[in-house]
Amino acid sequence: MIADNLVVERGVSAGDAWITVDPANLRSALSALKDDGYRLLVFLTCVDHLLDASRNWPARYELVYELRNMETPEHLRVRAFIDGDPPRVESVHDLFPPANWEERETYDMFGVKFTGHPDLTRILMPDDWVGYPLRRDYPVGGEVVEFSEEHETWQTAPEKA
Repeated sequence: MIADNLVVERGVSAGDAWITVDPANLRSALSALKDDGYRLLVFLTCVDHLLDASRNWPARYELVYELRNMETPEHLRVRAFIDGDPPRVESVHDLFPPANWEERETYDMFGVKFTGHPDLTRILMPDDWVGYPLRRDYPVGGEVVEFSEEHETWQTAPEKA
């Protein structure tokens, strides 16, 4: 069982159990959970709470690791709140091999640096892309296009008799 000193907070939301751990203890907590049977990393994602004033979040970024226990039908969401410029946390690619790609995606979209990752490079955006598109302070705008779907006259097919 995961040691209580690694868990900051516990809860259940919509039937899903979750725990919050300090980012400094994230790797230790995930390793202990793996030993407890949570051997499958279902997904890893991030949430940017920059513009959400409805709740007093502990930090701007929330990392979320969804784990599945392979011996029981249990899922557990592990959360860690991080700050920094850039935000940093230790990689767990060696504990959960799918984290290799998921950490790269989280880096690419949010700018979270996973220390110890073997190849932390962009995976979705071009290598020369500036910024991180899923951050809430990323500029929202469109590209100028050379065509328009607004036509002065519409040609319609003749009606069938």
